[in-house]
Amino acid sequence: MRVAEKDPARLLCQCGCGVLQSADESPDLESLTDREREVLLALGTGGTNRLVARRLGIAERTVKGHVASLVSKLGLVSRLEVVAVAILHHRRICPNPKWNGTPP
Repeated sequence: MRVAEKDPARLLCQCGCGVLQSADESPDLESLTDREREVLLALGTGGTNRLVARRLGIAERTVKGHVASLVSKLGLVSRLEVVAVAILHHRRICPNPKWNGTPP
């Protein structure tokens, strides 16, 4: 498996594909809960649902539920678009540039 296949955030940054353009339509991030924001940021750093769950100390099934909620609330179609939103709108989600998606 190539690195890009393991790390969707890196793939999106490298290719600049249509997903980035469609995700750049300023989604309503204000409607997200604090936990949804944490999951969104963690997804933006790359990794599987399992890895995000470990980082946040929650169950993988809970991450899947949050991803489904993010897709719905942000008017997206896929997890890949959620990752694109996380990358494009990182500063709006979490204004602290030192935060890496892992809770303290």
